[in-house]
Amino acid sequence: MKVMSRFGSLVIALCLSSVAVAACKEKGPTPEELEASRKRNLADAATRLRNGKTKDADAIYTKVLETHPEDPDAIAGLGKVRYEQKDFKAAEALLTKAMAVRPEVAEFPFTLGELYAVTERPPESAEAYGKAFKLDPENATFGLSYGRALNIVGKFAEAEGVLREVVELDPQVLTPDKVGVHTVLGDALRGQQKLDDALRMYMKAQSVYSSDKMARAGAAFVYEEKQDFKHALDEWSAYIQRDCCSDYSRTVAQKKIMELGPKNAEG
Repeated sequence: MKVMSRFGSLVIALCLSSVAVAACKEKGPTPEELEASRKRNLADAATRLRNGKTKDADAIYTKVLETHPEDPDAIAGLGKVRYEQKDFKAAEALLTKAMAVRPEVAEFPFTLGELYAVTERPPESAEAYGKAFKLDPENATFGLSYGRALNIVGKFAEAEGVLREVVELDPQVLTPDKVGVHTVLGDALRGQQKLDDALRMYMKAQSVYSSDKMARAGAAFVYEEKQDFKHALDEWSAYIQRDCCSDYSRTVAQKKIMELGPKNAEG
């Protein structure tokens, strides 16, 4: 009887152990495992998005949101996907929602600023870039985008202040279309009719980045305003050497050369 009793106790213990294992399996992954999985998925989606695999990123962000519907990184990531897909209305809604959930993250308003810039909404773009730079004042890229946007809306003095900060942060920072901070600062100065200061900035830009063709265009505009048509033509010619065939080259640079040639000859 004692043997049977011991055997029965062993069977009961095994049964209880099996029940416990089954119960654990039914509970699913732990919170720590879920968090680790979320981070892996977000990192994977971000990498795929950077590599142009928007469909893959879309699927991953959507999957994350099924279990974490208020996850701001997934919301913003899906907003970036919609942005790349040119669904700007959906992208704006998602990015705005991400900002509301985590207003301290500078990247969210920066991306929204990019969206406003592409959709030709300069005041909103400047405001969004300004929020991003205020949240991350050490980020030269954010500051450069903000300063450029201020130039576009005609706030040249404010742009000058921002861009001088950016020069101190990183004198070699470029816009996505390869325009240097000194050129953008030159534009802010030229907008205030500080022509000598603007010209110095354009010359500085040419020495920092010889490929910055807009530094040539800026200098040409300054020389023209100073009635120095020879140097204006020289700068436009240098511009065309770097950009022979873009819309800007055809509609601005080449026309300027034709316009200024007779003026230079008269002088």
